[in-house]
Amino acid sequence: MCVTTWSDRPARPGVTVHPVDGNPLLGLLAALLPEEQREALVRRGAEPLAWSVLLGAVELFAGIALLVSDALTWFPPLADEAAQRMWELAESDPQAIARNPQVGHVGAVIWLSWLLRPYTALLAGMAVVGVLRLVAFGVSREVIGEPFAWLAVRAVQAVRRGLAGSRDKVRFGPDRPDRVLEEPGGALVVLSNRPKADWNERITLEIGERFYRLRRVEERQDGIWWAYAHLLEEAPSNQIIRSLIRYLPPAS
Repeated sequence: MCVTTWSDRPARPGVTVHPVDGNPLLGLLAALLPEEQREALVRRGAEPLAWSVLLGAVELFAGIALLVSDALTWFPPLADEAAQRMWELAESDPQAIARNPQVGHVGAVIWLSWLLRPYTALLAGMAVVGVLRLVAFGVSREVIGEPFAWLAVRAVQAVRRGLAGSRDKVRFGPDRPDRVLEEPGGALVVLSNRPKADWNERITLEIGERFYRLRRVEERQDGIWWAYAHLLEEAPSNQIIRSLIRYLPPAS
């Protein structure tokens, strides 16, 4: 569940919040999005709290109204059809219903079929999200993101990661062994076709019997491909080692 706490904001008398504060459209969008994206909009002046309350009320009452309307639309035709068939069965064989008592459960089956419909689950979910929004506001003045907006954002992020991975494969080529180059002054450059996520300025690298620290990472041409160039400098002899990674260069 996507939650943002607003308790650090100064309370307004009577907790009166107006959607017109700041940019209304930004506030509405922020009330729908997950926390990370919402915070980015809040830094641009969005005010999602009032919109979250308004959306909660609309979702609660609209969800309940649509559920009742859909149930009343779904049940009568099926109930009439079932009653007609039972009547026809009773006329043709008066003992048929007595021999098959499960026929009397047809009403429960109709309601169960309605409850298991995806549309029913969607309407129920709408009402539940509305309740959660109102409860979150009443208890701790929190904003809750919309579940479908969360799914949409995560889907877009997954697609972007996939596209970025495809571009990286085209640019940096297939998996291949690292190449270690020595530069003047004792510095080393480790060329790899994938970034080394666990290498950063706070760790110490042990290569052979010497210790290095990461100075920076850049992209360099490496034959027909590009590579991530991890520029290493020898660590001072008095440096305190807080985290150590032993790196074994590939055999040349």
